[in-house]
Amino acid sequence: MITKEEAVLAYRLMLGRDPENDDVVNSLCQNTQSSHALRDVFLKSPEFQQRMGELLKLPQSVRHRHPYTLPKIPVETEVSAEALDQMFERIHKEWDHLGTTEPFWSVVTQPQYYQAEFEAHREQFYTSGNHSCQVFLSAVRRSGVSPADLNTCLEVGCGVGRVTGYLAGAFSKVIACDISKPHIDLAQQHLQAKNICNVELVHWHTVQQMQQLPQVDAIFSVITLQHNPPPVMAWMLSTLLGHLRSGGVAYIQLPTYRNGYMFEAERYLHSTPPSTLEMHFLPQHDVFKIIEAANCRCLEIREDGMVGDEDKMLSNSFLIQKK
Repeated sequence: MITKEEAVLAYRLMLGRDPENDDVVNSLCQNTQSSHALRDVFLKSPEFQQRMGELLKLPQSVRHRHPYTLPKIPVETEVSAEALDQMFERIHKEWDHLGTTEPFWSVVTQPQYYQAEFEAHREQFYTSGNHSCQVFLSAVRRSGVSPADLNTCLEVGCGVGRVTGYLAGAFSKVIACDISKPHIDLAQQHLQAKNICNVELVHWHTVQQMQQLPQVDAIFSVITLQHNPPPVMAWMLSTLLGHLRSGGVAYIQLPTYRNGYMFEAERYLHSTPPSTLEMHFLPQHDVFKIIEAANCRCLEIREDGMVGDEDKMLSNSFLIQKK
């Protein structure tokens, strides 16, 4: 894999600018295996091709990052309660294992965050969480909602507390939840070291625990739902929005499309768990159906570039408000 420094240098050399944010750098580091592959990503990028075309005075054409002619992907989202439990338990085991073996790398999959290298990069890792928090708060302000009017924030997928501490500085109380007990334990150590006392940490070991949540003013979830199969993703989104107070907002990132992706519950349950992180996709039309059923509305939807090759995959960040 490439390093963050290599990704930033590629932006400067190939596009003549710095990356727009840390998320696009993280995505490159997670999905690009070598310097040759990194070069190809930039050579094939619409921005680079447009810049070269302008310099060579060639006719220019408009090219969408994610073509509008792609077909619908077949994704099963409704399953029995038993199947939902089995899926959640599979993900639970995967993340408990990652929390024991590579807790920091599993959150931000860059080589400097492997256990053997982490201490030298600890500050960089935790500082990066501020960007995610500020993106969330900026989206809320753009929608006309004042963060000062939001008291309680639910963080879904808090991991090792990378973003949690910054959320704690913006809200009176944060309820930080995660599926992995080892990750939760590390988050607690981090928050205690920073003397942050307004965070309640919750370990979800069953999917039904989400139904026991209190009503909250805000929900934040980034690079979390994508690691769950679509039925779990859909159930979580619906359940979480049900715990949002009237006027409250949820900032939810999830992948919505990948060329050639399909999901069948029975096939998934009988497949061997992968040796790496699972990545799943919930189509936009399913997301909007869930938002409407939860008596909510979508205030903003943005392409966020969090899943790599945008000619093949699409990830969106949704800002949702309870009516």
